[in-house]
Formats: sequence, structure tokens, C-alpha cells
Amino acid sequence: MFYLFWFQVHFAVLNRSGPGNDFMSPEFQETLSDNIMTANSVGIDYFDSITLRHKETKTYLHSHPDKYPLRYEDGRVSSQGQQVTGYPFNDTNNHWQVLPAKPFPEDQLSGHRVKSGDLIKLRHLVTDTYLLSHDVASPYYPTNQEFTTVSLEHADGDRYNDTVFELRIEGAKGKSEFKSLSSHFKLIHNPTKVAMWTHTKPLPEWAYKQAEINGNKNVQQTSNIWYVDEIPSLSPDSERSKKEPRKIKQVPFLKKYFELQRAIFYHNNALTSSHPYSSQPIQWPFVLRGISFWTQNETRQQIYFLGNPVGWWIASSVLAVFAGIVGADQLSQRRGVDSLDERTRSRFYNSTGFFFLAWAAHYLPFYLMGRQLFLHHYLPAHLASALVTGALLEFIFNLDPVALEENVDAKLAGKVANSSKKGGGPGTKRVVPAKERMGGN
Repeated sequence: MFYLFWFQVHFAVLNRSGPGNDFMSPEFQETLSDNIMTANSVGIDYFDSITLRHKETKTYLHSHPDKYPLRYEDGRVSSQGQQVTGYPFNDTNNHWQVLPAKPFPEDQLSGHRVKSGDLIKLRHLVTDTYLLSHDVASPYYPTNQEFTTVSLEHADGDRYNDTVFELRIEGAKGKSEFKSLSSHFKLIHNPTKVAMWTHTKPLPEWAYKQAEINGNKNVQQTSNIWYVDEIPSLSPDSERSKKEPRKIKQVPFLKKYFELQRAIFYHNNALTSSHPYSSQPIQWPFVLRGISFWTQNETRQQIYFLGNPVGWWIASSVLAVFAGIVGADQLSQRRGVDSLDERTRSRFYNSTGFFFLAWAAHYLPFYLMGRQLFLHHYLPAHLASALVTGALLEFIFNLDPVALEENVDAKLAGKVANSSKKGGGPGTKRVVPAKERMGGN
């Protein structure tokens, strides 16, 4: 409860937007008082031209007249259709028109809002072709589907089904309204149920080293998410462009807490690239590798974090001593030799053992992680190892507390006896030694 309390304080104090907004869902961002994304979001109507952007890589859905090569380097064959790629910069080739899968009557073309779950088509405005996915392998992923475009003749004819996509807004309840910026969505190919996806590896020169767009069969993957960045066809004086005062959304604490924990876990695991100061957990207990906290190239000044080697080596060595004592005690008990009395053993296992478990809990899980790791990740475990050192030294060098208590009680009993001889009355209370109290006599 104490741990959760500080998260509640965190949410209450940090109630404004910041650079980490993109890590959180639109619903979470709506709880912030000055969030730009929700303040500038606009409802999208059918026949609007839009730009679609991938949430993780920030590349735009793009197409140009160039075709896929007939054969790739591994010998696989493409459809030789028009290339659909991911492009990092804003460009007119990023403009797509949202169309209904089933046309509206001619006299009812305007005013239809796009909603979650709708079946739509996307028309590439510059080349006047329609987005399509089909059962042809993508350039880099033989298990993923190729994305291309086809002409209106084919889109309304024999390739109609292949041009239909389902719009799934993340976290939508029912037929939620589709909005720019704030509606994070997956574009699902309706016949084959693959999700439009991209990644960071660039395509070869034939695609101008742009990103690959393909159909991912793992629809649940979080990297399938896109959002609408702009609505180029929307005029500034449109009624939809007018900003209305919005109310800050209230989301239950536990829902925000669990979303934050998921985001922390996911983005930490995603830090897999190499780093000049990264290190492995096996190096931490004996500080075999440090980390640069601050560097100034002009003056060649640097603050290098290493820790006190003597203190770290002693604490790490004591961990082995503790494990050795536990192992020897367990082995002696199995052989019928009771080297420690029950009270001493209980104190040793419950105090020093607790700190040892705290060290293991803060250290061993790092061996399972694939992300970048640094020496500062060991600091909580090092604190626990220092506590193990103190507890073990106290165990080794301190006198038995029961014996100390008996000595103190005996001295007090002697003083009381002397005082009674000097004139103490019959009502003087005798101090009972600890051994008598424990024996019940």
C-alpha cells in the first residue's frame, strides 16, 4: 500500500504533458491538463485525405510509381506491383483518401464520420491507386504479406476484396469516433486478417532505402499501431477545426498504474542496442567495469562512476561467507551435529537471511534481461549486500544475548540482596534470573 501510495502522489503532482507522452495510450494522455495530442485531435470523415504514421518508427505510409523487382536477392518472386513503403518525411506521396468499402448514395456523400470497426479503402491520391494486400511474400519476411496498390478498375473488379481493410481503434468501446492524433489504430486486412506493420530495417536501393510495409500475421503485436498525423484536405475555417474547451478525463488509479508498469517493462526490454559503457551482471559485484556519468570533450574532463572497490569487494565476499555458513550448518544438521542453538539459528536466518534474499531479488533477475545493462543497476543489490555484511559481522562478533541477559539479571539480583540486608523491608521484590524465568521455576 505504501508503494502504491507514492504512485498516487506521482499521478496527482505530474498532471501536465511532458516528453514521455508518446509512451502512454491516448486514454492515459487525456488525463493530462495540457495534452497537445487530445487538444488538436479532429474527427475524420469519409473522403478526407489523411497522412498515416507508425507509432513506433514515426514513418509515414507512402507509395510511389516504382515497382517491386521481379526477384529478390534470395530468389523469391514478387507481384511487381507498385511499391508501398514507409517514408520518414512529410510528402504528398503520403496522402491517402479514406473511402467506404460500400459506396454511399450520390446525394449522401458528405457528413459521414469514420468509426472503429468500419470497413474502409485507402486511395493513394498522387497515383490514383488503391491500397491492397495479398498472399504474396513481402521483401524481407517470407511469412508476411506484401502491400501494394492497384488501379480503380481492379479495386472495383476482381481485386475488390483485397482492397478492403478493417479499422480497429485501440481501447475503443463500440463504434468510437475516428480522430486524428488521438485514435491509435490497427489496419487489418479484411480477407486475410493480417495487420499493416513496418520496422526499422531499410529496403535496398530499388526502394530508395525506405522502410518496408507488410502484413503481420501476429495481429496482437503492439508494433502494429498507427495514427493519423494530419488531415491535409481539412480547411482552416472548417467547423471541425474549431477547438472546444475539453474536460480532463478521469481514469481509475489502478488502470493508470498497470498501464505505466506495462510501458516501463516494454520500453526497458526494447533497449537492446550496444553501448560503450554497458556491462554484464557478472561484472558488477567486483566493479570490473564502471560507467561515465558526465563527459566534456573540449577539456577531456569526465566523471566516472566506479564505487569504492574495497567496500564492494568486502560486501561481495561476505555474501559467499554467508552462503558457506548456511551450507555448513545444513550439512552438520544432516549429520546430527547441532552447531547452533535454535535461537541463534533463527536470528541468523531471519535477519541476515532476509538481507541475502533482498540482494538476490535485486540482482539475479538481471541475468534474464536482454536490454542494455549498466553498473548503476546493481546499486539496490549492493545496498542489500552491505546490510548482509553488517548483520553477519554482528552475528560473528556479538555475545549471545541470552547469556548477556542472565549476567545483567544476576548483577541486579546481587544489588537487591545487598540493599535488603542494609535495611530493606519484607516487601522488597526479588529479581528472578532469566534462566529461572525460562525454566518456569
